[in-house]
Amino acid sequence: MRIICNKSELQKNVNIAAKAVALKSPVYILEGIRIEAKNNLVTLYGSDGTLSIKCINNANIIEEGDVVLPARLFCELLAKFEECDLSIYTEGSNVVLECGHSKTTLCYMSAEQYPAFPLFDAVDGITLYSKQLVSMIDQTAFATSASEEKPILTGLLMELGGISFKMVALDGYRLAIRKETLMSEQEEKEVVVPSKSMREVARIIPEDETTIKIYIRENMVSIVCDNVEIVTRVLQGDYVKYKNILPNEFMTRAIVSRQSLYSSLERASIMARQSKTNLVNLEIDGGNMTITSDSEVGKAREEVDIKLTGKNLSIAFNARYLLDVLKEVVDEEIVLDFNTNISPCVIHPVSGEGYLYLVLPVKTSHS
Repeated sequence: MRIICNKSELQKNVNIAAKAVALKSPVYILEGIRIEAKNNLVTLYGSDGTLSIKCINNANIIEEGDVVLPARLFCELLAKFEECDLSIYTEGSNVVLECGHSKTTLCYMSAEQYPAFPLFDAVDGITLYSKQLVSMIDQTAFATSASEEKPILTGLLMELGGISFKMVALDGYRLAIRKETLMSEQEEKEVVVPSKSMREVARIIPEDETTIKIYIRENMVSIVCDNVEIVTRVLQGDYVKYKNILPNEFMTRAIVSRQSLYSSLERASIMARQSKTNLVNLEIDGGNMTITSDSEVGKAREEVDIKLTGKNLSIAFNARYLLDVLKEVVDEEIVLDFNTNISPCVIHPVSGEGYLYLVLPVKTSHS
């Protein structure tokens, strides 16, 4: 193999492919990046067995070849090289990297044992702007479970049907739903993808109006964005029937400024974190919501203006669960629906159905 390419462009694409590479793997070759020089293109591959990434890089290919280099070292070297036309070629059992006055050799592995990139039929894909997918991931992934006790809950549910595309996450304490409207009808499909994989997707694709394609299959989900293809395996098992736990009515509704509520909860949570429960109390009375927290080292009290419909209510929450939701929502005003002090709070937009969050309260001695 012998290629010449722009160092900065290669570094950018190697860093993307490296996001799928295992830091430590019982299969050593999975700690490497595969570099395939063929048909006037260099294709970079990274995989940990669950997540696979393929990047296309422009290059002047003098001699075709296919090698695997240790990802961590390769990324580190590229980051330290000066801006240049980088020459990469094989010499015996080594790959030589020449950049300006620098010359480094690395032992390479044969690409024969590297896993094949997952193949999929590029038909029946859905089209979104990349910023829409990033938003959907960011606004749901935080609500996936961190525990492997129920592996299916560590994933994000993707629901497709009609002109609706939904992403759902829950961990037993909160539920997050994000919805986008598609431009064309789709048949019903449902898969659960690892949230870790989707978080990497959100880091890789640009948060702009770049058009992306998503292909949902029974055993994999593929996302194509410009020169990058990302494929993740799906999780096996039945997801929770989350629609059964969504309340159909409310007894108390508060419309509130998202920023005012977020800022007040942040301040109150400073004191709440000093206690084991991280508890904040919400007292809804007329046009006012009073937020209090209490610990051995002190107390906090905040007041937020609201527009109230229905009954007054006193209810308590883990501050972090509310803050996680409010941090991701961008609307100026939001709606909080309640029934009793032991039933969940539902957070949704003033108009539309773009998102819905459900947060369980904490039972207290007054509940």
